[in-house]
Amino acid sequence: MFPFSVLSRLCAAWGNVRAGLRQGIVAGVIALVPLVCHAALQDEIQVYDDEINERGEYSLEVHFNTTPNGIKTPSYPGEVMNAGNTRLTPEFAYGLGHGLEAGLYLNTVFNNGNWDYAGYKARLKWLPILEKDGHDFFAGVNFEIGNALYPYNQSRYGAEARFIIGKHIDKWLISVNPIFGFDLSQPYADGTPAFSLAGRLSREVATDLALGVEYYSDTGKVNQPINFQTTGQMGFLMMYWDGKPLAFQAGIGKGFTDATDSLTIKAIFSIPLP
Repeated sequence: MFPFSVLSRLCAAWGNVRAGLRQGIVAGVIALVPLVCHAALQDEIQVYDDEINERGEYSLEVHFNTTPNGIKTPSYPGEVMNAGNTRLTPEFAYGLGHGLEAGLYLNTVFNNGNWDYAGYKARLKWLPILEKDGHDFFAGVNFEIGNALYPYNQSRYGAEARFIIGKHIDKWLISVNPIFGFDLSQPYADGTPAFSLAGRLSREVATDLALGVEYYSDTGKVNQPINFQTTGQMGFLMMYWDGKPLAFQAGIGKGFTDATDSLTIKAIFSIPLP
């Protein structure tokens, strides 16, 4: 029930009753930190926080991740597995103002010695509640729609709604992303969402440098029973560098179930634009 309560609270907050909800939402975020998880697409393993481009601002991030050791048995005929492959995904974003940001991902995979185009995703992020505007926490939602090639996703077309909620506490950052994913291609588009969570807990340890942990989990379709060993569960040890000449974050992740790749290395590089 937590994600639906988050949605209702976001709507209520935007309806000028934010003050009465702040304490309850922040307490909920802190209480859920031990449960933080997420089923991230392998092109983008990331926890969304309060970063957003200002109106007219462009940005470019490059997402990198590789899987030295992982699952080798496909879940459907012709699936390209993560194990032994590397993903490189440029993400272009543009600030629209009023708490809105548009983005585009171009997905590529280094598979069997060749770079393959794997599809694209377009997104719209909305962050109407930000601490810099005087609120006690940040909150919003990110909508995505994607077109993936069959070897990388059984349903060619898909959509995602990712809720964003978190708080800065002194040098600490807590961020949680409840996520609903939808298959849009037949015969997979049954209207039932898959649910996952993503979370980050980090602390600034020096100027422009933070260390932390991220945890990702995929619990599958919301109408299916949950067996822990068949869910995706992965934790990352992370570092975040926000200085010059190149801001980046990087981490190493371990899978905790039979349905999760054993070892994944990831990084996101923020490329300076003129």
